[in-house]
Amino acid sequence: MKQIIQIFLILFFSFSYLFAGESGDLPGEETNKPEEMFDEKITEKEGLDVSNITELLKPKNTEVVLPKNRLEQIFDQFFLAELNKDQLSIIGECENNLAEGKCFKVKPNKLSNHFNNYYFYTNSQDQVYSIIAFNNKKQGDLNQCKEKISLWKDYFDSFDLIQKEPKDNSLNFVLTDAPQKNSIEIFASCYNEQFRDISSSFSIKFFKNV
Repeated sequence: MKQIIQIFLILFFSFSYLFAGESGDLPGEETNKPEEMFDEKITEKEGLDVSNITELLKPKNTEVVLPKNRLEQIFDQFFLAELNKDQLSIIGECENNLAEGKCFKVKPNKLSNHFNNYYFYTNSQDQVYSIIAFNNKKQGDLNQCKEKISLWKDYFDSFDLIQKEPKDNSLNFVLTDAPQKNSIEIFASCYNEQFRDISSSFSIKFFKNV
């Protein structure tokens, strides 16, 4: 009989503990009791207008279109900022674009296997305003390059960019976020190119207007 009473007391206190508060309550957190939460009496309204009930019951468009962000960095390097030496290794110098600027051949920590060369260009304030990533190995299959172009297009689609004409070329594209201040332009190409000290079979070029 004594054991039965002990078991009854244990079960009583266990249930009391379970119903003491909801899961996730914080110690000392005040919660409103149900009678306090529903203190107001709900009164029926007479003469309720139901003439537009069909319109109210129509499904609403709940699709949320989020604003796109500007492209402010690539390969862990912000545009119009000094070289992020924590996220890249400087291999050497290259031919610069501006008379008072510099060009650095670098190896970013965050890179793409589509490219084997990365050139970062700085202006007279040592700010990176242009980045060229390119591959100087000969391409055997242009279809592989078309796939790369498609992948980069999809990547840039999440940013606030528009494609310039012509738009139907599967071997290159030009994007911009103009007319925004300090607009950026992006050029991607599967064509063989020779410019300055660059020999490229596939490239992406970023130019930040200052």
